Amino acid sequence: MARSGSVRTLVVRFAALAAIAACAPAGPVPSGSPVAVRNPREALRYSIDSLLADRALRNAHFGTLIVNPRSGDTLYSRNAGSVFMPASNQKILTGAVALAQLGPGYRYRTTIMKRGAISNGVLDGDLIVIGRGDPTLSDRIQGKAMNAMLAIADSLAGRGIRRVNGSLKRGGDAFPDSIHGYGWEWDDFTTSSGAPVDELLYNEGMTTVVERTGLRDTVVSVATRNPARSFLAALDTALARRGIQVVGGVSDSLTDTTAAETVYSFQSLPLRDILPHFEKPSQNQIGEILLKTMGLERTGVGTADSGAAVVSRQLLAWGAERDGFKVYDGSGMSRHNLVSPETIVRTLVAIQKDSAYGAFYNSLPVAGVDGTLRTRMVGTAAAGNMRAKTGTLEFVRSLSGYITAANGDQLVFSMLSNHFTVPVSVITRFQDAVGVLLANYRDPPSPLPPPRR
Repeated sequence: MARSGSVRTLVVRFAALAAIAACAPAGPVPSGSPVAVRNPREALRYSIDSLLADRALRNAHFGTLIVNPRSGDTLYSRNAGSVFMPASNQKILTGAVALAQLGPGYRYRTTIMKRGAISNGVLDGDLIVIGRGDPTLSDRIQGKAMNAMLAIADSLAGRGIRRVNGSLKRGGDAFPDSIHGYGWEWDDFTTSSGAPVDELLYNEGMTTVVERTGLRDTVVSVATRNPARSFLAALDTALARRGIQVVGGVSDSLTDTTAAETVYSFQSLPLRDILPHFEKPSQNQIGEILLKTMGLERTGVGTADSGAAVVSRQLLAWGAERDGFKVYDGSGMSRHNLVSPETIVRTLVAIQKDSAYGAFYNSLPVAGVDGTLRTRMVGTAAAGNMRAKTGTLEFVRSLSGYITAANGDQLVFSMLSNHFTVPVSVITRFQDAVGVLLANYRDPPSPLPPPRR
C-alpha cells in the first residue's frame, strides 16, 4: 500500500512541477518559492532534478542529455556518458546511418529468373527468386501483402508463362547469418516483434495457421519459422490465382543460378518512403533488414556483424565516443545493445547536417499525432511539435528526438531509463513532463555586449 501511494504521489509531483517550471519567470524569484532560481535554464534543471529525486525512483538508472545545437549549449545532463539498453531507440542509430550510408533514394531489387526454355506458355524448368531483403511486401506498406505477389504473377503471365514444369526456388544468399537478431529472447520468436528476417521476406515475417479451438477452427497470425519459404509459398498462391501452375511446387533450398536467365525484376519504394514505416510504428524487421543491407552494400557481406561494423564506423565519424555504444542488432530487441545519451544526441545532431535530414525527421513519430507517440502529450505544447523515437523493453523505457522550444530553437534530447521497478507508466509520465517543459522553454536572453568606447 505504501508503495502504491508513493507512485501516486510521484505522478502528482510530475504534473505539478511541470506546470511550475513551464511558467517560471526569467528573472529572480522569491527565496521561498518552490523554484527559487534566477533564469529559465536553472528552472529547467531544478524541475528535472526534482522529478528524479522522488524515492520511488531511487533504484532506477536514468541518463538524460538536452542540448541546443544552435547555441551549442547543454541545457541538462545526467549520466549522459553512461551506457544504457536503448530498446527501440536503437532505431535512431539504424535509420540515421542507413540514410547516410545508402542514401534516401536507395531501393531494394528482387529478380525472377528461369532455368529452361519457354514454349507455348510452358517453362520447361524452374522459376528462381533472388532477393536482397525488400521489406516492403507487407500489409503495412502494400495495404495487402498478397497484392504485391499478384503483381509479380501478372508480370510473369504477361511474359507468356502459363505453366512451370519445374519448381519455384530460392536463389542467392544475400543474408547468410541467423534469421533472428543476436540475443533476442525465445519468448518473442512466435510474435510479430520477434519474427525472423531473410533476403526473401513476406509480410514482415508473419504467416497464418489454422488452430483448433474447442470445436472450431480459427485462423491465427504467427511468426514464420522460415521467411524464404513463406515468401515462395505466397508467390506460389498468387501464381495459382493467375492460372499459372507450378508442377514441382516450392523448394526453399538454395539453387545455383549460373545458367539462369532474368525474366523479370522489380524495385521497392525508396528508403525515404520506407523509413516512416520503420520509425513511426517501431517495426523491428525493417531494422534488421537495414542493418544487414548496410553490411551487404558496404562490405559485401550481408550479416548483422558486418552491418554493426558499418554503423559503428559512422557513429565514430559523427563524434561518438568509442565506449559510448555497442551495436548488436538494428531494431533494439537485443538486450546486448548499449548506448549513451551522448551517442544518441550526437547522431541526432549529425543527421541534421546531412541532406537526408528531412527524410529522417519526417519518419519520426509526432507527439499526440501518430506512431508510438500518438496518445502522448495530447493537448500540450509538445503535441504536434515533438518528433521522437520511443523504446520499450522490460525494465527499459527510452525517448529521444527533437522538440521546438517556445523561443523557436530546435532542441535535441535523449532520455534513457533502465532497471526501474515502478510501473512503466510512471517513467512515461516523467518523459512526457520533461517534453512539456522543453516545449515551453525559453532560453535566457544573451547578455548585452559591453558598450563600445
